[in-house]
Amino acid sequence: MRTYHQQYVDCLCNNITRWVRRKSRALSENHLSAVLTLLLINLDPARDLLESLYAPSHRGRPPSDPVSMLRALLLMTLLGFKSISLWVDELRSKPRLAVIAGFAKDSSQHAKTPGIGTFYDFIDRLEDGKYQKPCQHYVKPSKLRKGRHKRNITTEKEIRQKEKESDIAQYDSITKKLKDELNANKEKPRPDDLLKRLEDILITCAIIPSAKRGMLGDTSKLNLCGDGSALPSGANPNGKPSCQCHKNGIYKCNHDRYYSDATANWGYDSYRDCYYFGHTYYQHIVNHNGHDLPLHVSIAPASETDYTQSMKDFDRLKKTLKEHGLSDAIAKAQNWDISHVVYDAGHDSLGNYEYLMDDHIIPVIALNPRKGTHPSPSGSAKKVNEDGVPVCKSGLLMRLCGYIKKKHRIVYNCPVKRPTHRNGQHLWNAFPDECPHKVLCDTGTKMGPVVYVKSTDDPRLYPPLSRNSPKFHELMDRRSCCERSNSTKKVKYHLGERPCRSDTHYLVRLYIVSIIEHARAWLAEDRKLVGDDTLAMIKRIKAEKSG
Repeated sequence: MRTYHQQYVDCLCNNITRWVRRKSRALSENHLSAVLTLLLINLDPARDLLESLYAPSHRGRPPSDPVSMLRALLLMTLLGFKSISLWVDELRSKPRLAVIAGFAKDSSQHAKTPGIGTFYDFIDRLEDGKYQKPCQHYVKPSKLRKGRHKRNITTEKEIRQKEKESDIAQYDSITKKLKDELNANKEKPRPDDLLKRLEDILITCAIIPSAKRGMLGDTSKLNLCGDGSALPSGANPNGKPSCQCHKNGIYKCNHDRYYSDATANWGYDSYRDCYYFGHTYYQHIVNHNGHDLPLHVSIAPASETDYTQSMKDFDRLKKTLKEHGLSDAIAKAQNWDISHVVYDAGHDSLGNYEYLMDDHIIPVIALNPRKGTHPSPSGSAKKVNEDGVPVCKSGLLMRLCGYIKKKHRIVYNCPVKRPTHRNGQHLWNAFPDECPHKVLCDTGTKMGPVVYVKSTDDPRLYPPLSRNSPKFHELMDRRSCCERSNSTKKVKYHLGERPCRSDTHYLVRLYIVSIIEHARAWLAEDRKLVGDDTLAMIKRIKAEKSG
């Protein structure tokens, strides 16, 4: 029996073949690219999840196919629409779009496409989860989100500040407290919330297919990059007054105000060097073969920093992989494991290092110069420079020799003794002329003198992977993938133009763009094999899906 996606591909391929050959009403390049992208996205793995959002028995008119609803949102994003209202008008006025989204089998049919409320209801259902019969004792999350919310932004900030001061008094830092909390709860499953459902859709419809195509690289040694970015809210940052002070001539008061965005607050955008009202999102990405593929995205109020949001996002990513059988013992059998995680200086806190090293993951984090850059010697080293590299008796920086993972030791040897290969044998050569003293300090050993520094003493200043090593610079260069993905989401697909007034709608759109990023990469790789011939590409896609 043919799957729903195979039926969709057959129907759409037949229509595209006819449309492409018509010169008078040929598809535009933008529409054609969107069609080819959607053909590659198999949403069948998400069908059970999406259908569970609706009542099993329909009393009235049957609802729109939830998979087609999700595909329509993907198509809306691909064509650059920010407004659902404008997209509904476009979908109704152009029958071809209804065929592309899966609502009709032929453009000659005037299929009834979803209205504005249907799309908003679909997002509400994603937020509410599995269908439940109406109950006066249960309020749906989507209903709690809507309407005006009475808040006091100043009081909320004071409460956060007091909690921070209390945490610092009990812990060395906020990140250390968060590390302990995450480690204590790492065996707990993910809560059944909107983020869980979006994670499941992304991993089944995008991440696993990318891995099967080999586009994540060696999944037994995944190198992840992480970064956050600002998302200004479309809601009014000033809110509406709940008091009568303005009428009484009092133009500045500290009373509660009504806000349409329930979770947004004030934060700092370091890129634009300004404060903004809204949210911040965080994502972990794999960069391989020129493609930037998101593995996880989360959202938080604007006041949250990368220090803490990175740890929370990585914790959700680990739990998602585990629940899908792609981590721990199962992952090793399927060759899924995370080797390195790359962050910028905005993550340079001791808790981040220890959290990753607890899971035997090597942190690759740039040093933040504002926190002090002159470490003290540790291990057997007597003197180190500002980067934590041992200095020998003659004043030269010692040579990085290796890292003993079990003992958390970074080993250095004499800077004028280096290894080589001759006639298939591994040898050590000494170059005493390069030493300021012109003599060898230790003539009885091949490598000596040898010293080590302990990364556990201060992993921030003595990271397992030295910041002077070529491997560190190679991995740090990949971190630019985060900026490219942020640009794709905020500029190309307009999320930076404040199209949403809630974190729910932002999160749904962030995951839609993430799925598109994977599909765009698949299309780019297929075009390397087929070229720009549209009919040849359609033939290839149809053959793959039929097989």
